[in-house]
Amino acid sequence: MDQEFFLLNVAVLVASALQSATGIGFGVIAGPILLIVLNDGSAIQISIALNLLIAVILSPFLWKNVDRSILRNFVVGLAIGSPLGLLVFLNIGITMLKATAGIGILITLYFTLQGMRSREQEPAAGKSKQIPIGIVAGIMGVCLAMPGPIPAAWMSARAFDKETIRATILAMFVVAYAIAMGLQYAIVGFGAEAFKLSYLLAPATLLGILAGHLVSHRITAIVFRRLLVAILASTVFVLFSTLL
Repeated sequence: MDQEFFLLNVAVLVASALQSATGIGFGVIAGPILLIVLNDGSAIQISIALNLLIAVILSPFLWKNVDRSILRNFVVGLAIGSPLGLLVFLNIGITMLKATAGIGILITLYFTLQGMRSREQEPAAGKSKQIPIGIVAGIMGVCLAMPGPIPAAWMSARAFDKETIRATILAMFVVAYAIAMGLQYAIVGFGAEAFKLSYLLAPATLLGILAGHLVSHRITAIVFRRLLVAILASTVFVLFSTLL
């Protein structure tokens, strides 16, 4: 177990640094490794708890850059999508869950690449899509602890700057993961082992938060978009590879 615990700490450190620097990425790196090592639903619960820790710590420092209008619409969507995500979590097998998420993110990756080739001129446009995107984020947040890729990809395709995306997505995470954790605790149950491992992985998470925050200002808009594409592609690859 010592080697597995070391692997989890490294994964959490790298994942939290990426999340801190870009706003997303924790679920891509740490989530699958937690699933492989623990091989049960507690991996999702631990990922939710650590993601919530990251969001709560960083959001106050980034609040000035949050697009409050988009955040409100995302939160409305989260309120609808999160209970649906719990129903999916309880009634669909993990294999089908991964396959569905992989297809959804693959579609998102396609539209992200299209958006990079033809940048939108009016970031505020597309308000009718914000609540549905929030619904999808809520579903994926409870099911896979991955509410971020689709909202971040949409904002990137609409030409929002990287600081607005990072701040808005992390602020959304506070709500998304708080709801997800509450639903998991109330309906599924949050086991003592999940709490214990979340506590033991918290120091690596905090170190990653600091490292990511220190380098975030060095990430240009172009690098951010490329990282976003890499994160989405990695998510698809990891989800589908675990099905083989």
